Amino acid sequence: MVRQKLVVQTADFQQRKRTFLAKEDKSSAGGIDAHAREVCAVINDHWEDAFTTSSCSGRAFLWRGDGVKSTDNFKRFRVTHELVADAEPYFDLESLTSAVVDGAWEDLHRTREKAPTRQTRLRSRFLNSCLHGVVTLVRRAVGEGPDGREHSAAKVDVTDAAVWLRFEPFILHVCCRDLPSAGRLMAAARQVFKNVGVQGWSEGKVMVAIWGDEGLEMALSDSVGRPLFRGQSMWLQELVNSRHRRNWAKIDRFAAALRSASLPKSDAQLAVESTTDSEDGETDGTQLRAISRVGPKHFDIVGDVALLAALPAKEDQEAIGAAILAENRKIKIVAARSGSLQSELRQTGSLEILAGPLRRPLITTHTEFGLRYVIDLESVFFSTRMGPERQRLCSQVQPGEHVCVLFAGCGPEALQIADKTEAEVVVAVELGEAAVRCARRSLELLARRSAERASRVQVMEGDALIMARDFASNGQRFDRVLAPRPKAATEADDDILARSFLHALLPLLKTGGVCHWYDFVADWEFPSCQRSTARIAEECQQYSRACSILRCATANNKPVAERQYRTVIDFSVH
Repeated sequence: MVRQKLVVQTADFQQRKRTFLAKEDKSSAGGIDAHAREVCAVINDHWEDAFTTSSCSGRAFLWRGDGVKSTDNFKRFRVTHELVADAEPYFDLESLTSAVVDGAWEDLHRTREKAPTRQTRLRSRFLNSCLHGVVTLVRRAVGEGPDGREHSAAKVDVTDAAVWLRFEPFILHVCCRDLPSAGRLMAAARQVFKNVGVQGWSEGKVMVAIWGDEGLEMALSDSVGRPLFRGQSMWLQELVNSRHRRNWAKIDRFAAALRSASLPKSDAQLAVESTTDSEDGETDGTQLRAISRVGPKHFDIVGDVALLAALPAKEDQEAIGAAILAENRKIKIVAARSGSLQSELRQTGSLEILAGPLRRPLITTHTEFGLRYVIDLESVFFSTRMGPERQRLCSQVQPGEHVCVLFAGCGPEALQIADKTEAEVVVAVELGEAAVRCARRSLELLARRSAERASRVQVMEGDALIMARDFASNGQRFDRVLAPRPKAATEADDDILARSFLHALLPLLKTGGVCHWYDFVADWEFPSCQRSTARIAEECQQYSRACSILRCATANNKPVAERQYRTVIDFSVH
């Protein structure tokens, strides 16, 4: 009975996790903050007994009012989750207007913030912290005497024109299946963060909260609006940016701690895997869900197709296919890859359908962050695990940019950029005929929702090397180039191929332009990726152009081969 209860609890938690993560994000950004996506992906993809419910990667903003977000007398300005690039306009208090409240400073979509607010605790913290004392000192400095009453956060004078700077560090809420799972998560978090604890629990659910410790709260003006740090905008900029950098470094360390954490199987998982048929040969629904875990525990869901990375043993195929269909009603077909990527077109190789109707060609419509893609799974390479990376790219694109996406495939990057940013032109170049056909059909779906955004995208069929040379000879230049290049069979051939692509795309970049270069790096080469970055620098030198490496990280957490990862290197040229 105990074992059966554990099986039911595990199956119920896995269903809860799938349901929560499949829900459409209602925030304006439609996704997780760029700097929190990796750590959320590690938990959601690799921790069986946990999933994230809300997150914020850290943000800075200016505010007026009583300091408590859930009250009416609180207004935020210039919210930013990124570095403050231009100090003077950001800290120009005279340009603050009530018309731009809660606005994002980067002119980007706001990010998901589901963290619960505790008005009473925040008000008490305000009254018992140095913040209340600073307010009193500032008022005395400008000739205002104390009012003789305790300052209540709910009754702060609404005419107070004081402007404050706040930095809120990383925050993450995680739902764990049980206390042992929560304990493992907290042990990994406490290697980096001090503020880690259980927020609440019930049967089959333990909520863990993790807070960063890089907070900042300081007054920028007195109660009548006179600046206290006139001419010190560069110093204020460094105060904010240094906290961003330390905050992001801790998030990266936390993600590394999660990856390296040893996760022994829980009693429930062992019970699931040891569950067998009953004596009479019948299997109930709970056991069917459990037995499905004996097969592949991880698989991609693309549209209405469950896609397994490898073909199971022939005697297990029917049972595994039936189990997957039974546990998720949205899945209509279960298929498995029976071959590796083929040719420079990165075709997926043959697929075998294990369960469901024999749909040929195997075309499906996949929804990602509110956009629909048409995907021919037998002819086009597509990875759902690159979804967070696509959103990170969108967060980098600035209004008015001209963007070129080489090796565009079925167009997910180009379509997301057109839909989520204010880029002026997005050119997608792809050689594969089937992929181009899918991209154009996806573009038609976008046009039904927004003809203006769809009109920004140009889907062009052709070889990336030839098209890049044609663009360069015609004087066409781009602010940003995406190059998710294919990989050659051998290391020597791959080096030649990579250099040829770099040689072709570098002339396309404007001065100050940014390239998102996708390479293949062994795990021991992180974090410097010296071999890849040296190759970029050498190719830039041939064009007498200086390059700056902006970022080097894995594009997703799944290795493409043993100890090899697909890596994205962001660099700018001057």
